[in-house]
Amino acid sequence: MVKVIIWGVGRRCNTVLDTLNSDCCEIAGFIDNDPQKAGGEYRNKKIYTFQEISDDFDYLLVAALSYKSIIYELERYGFDMDRLIVFYDMSYIAKRECWEFIDWKAWKIAVLEERLKELESVVRNGLSNIGYEIIDKSRKNKYCYPVIGGNEELVDQITTRHKSFIRFGDGEFELMRGNERAPFQKVDMELSKRLLEIFTISDEKILTGISNTYGDLDQYTEEIAQGIREYMTEETRAFHLSVIDSDRTYYDAYLFKSYMPYKDKENTEKRISLLRKIWDGRDIVFIEGDKTRTGYGNDLFDNAKSVKRILCPTFNAYSKYDEILACGKKVDKGCLILMVLGPAGKVLAYDLVQEGYQVVDIGQIDMDYDWYLAGAGFKVPNPNKYVSQLPPSAVNEITDDAYREQILFRIE
Repeated sequence: MVKVIIWGVGRRCNTVLDTLNSDCCEIAGFIDNDPQKAGGEYRNKKIYTFQEISDDFDYLLVAALSYKSIIYELERYGFDMDRLIVFYDMSYIAKRECWEFIDWKAWKIAVLEERLKELESVVRNGLSNIGYEIIDKSRKNKYCYPVIGGNEELVDQITTRHKSFIRFGDGEFELMRGNERAPFQKVDMELSKRLLEIFTISDEKILTGISNTYGDLDQYTEEIAQGIREYMTEETRAFHLSVIDSDRTYYDAYLFKSYMPYKDKENTEKRISLLRKIWDGRDIVFIEGDKTRTGYGNDLFDNAKSVKRILCPTFNAYSKYDEILACGKKVDKGCLILMVLGPAGKVLAYDLVQEGYQVVDIGQIDMDYDWYLAGAGFKVPNPNKYVSQLPPSAVNEITDDAYREQILFRIE
């Protein structure tokens, strides 16, 4: 009897289980690093985190469709990769010894169905967006597109004219519409109203960022481009353009994502060097989620004069808005505030600018930089940080005295 432990108890797990031959296969348990699932049960078997499992099994079968970060984590922990089977990857599952406990025909049907769904989605989204991408290349219909200024111009205005910068991405646009998209912020009607107000207000002290995703997508990787096409439906595009001012110059919200979105990886360091000018020699204060830990474990902010932090709830920070704002007002106004707080951070940035602070909303810059350092070319987990773009997992506690000394306030 072959003992198999399965990684992932999401919606595809049942499909995987249906292909296993119960006469010669025993399910030893399940793995899921989501703290909300780990410790519970699935089909009367315990759900473990990867660190908790014993060695009493023959194969680890990954049931997730997005599995690259899981493989990265297994390799990092020194797992015996000969015992690994990735259900949706032919190179892992096409091993003769697997055939006796996997129904080959059922597996092939399941994988083909998934690939067909993916292909249908790619074609559908590509066709719905292709007109905008082609028109943008020929520049025949500019009125469809917001004006987006250059990154060097933006950095110059931040560093020499002390402008603040607030970025609006799909999470903020969806909250404006009353929809939930970001996993770390629930819909709040007051927050939605304020985001819409701030986005449409013109303030000479503030530069506004939106993603450069309304036309040609050639600069982005195919994975990123497909994600943009999937999100940017006709209805979504219409809402964006209903609140965007065609006479206003915006700046690229992707400025702080220097690595992952782009086909051109060779110029990543050049893009990062431009960003480092923003905090070069400055006393900086991060206002961030308590598990975000911007800059921890890397050298991204080593050229800053000093680093301090205000730690806020990782999830639904807007529920503690008044407390966070009060702490923000205690920061010396000579400091540069770097905002890493999702949708709540946009409102906070605006209110702090009105109080005389310079604020730059840097978002997921640290996450993207860690991926650049890893050099895998795909999103990988970091056990010391909350990574919002990957499935939930437990985050280590930090006992580093140097990090703890940076904390000015902690709002729980």
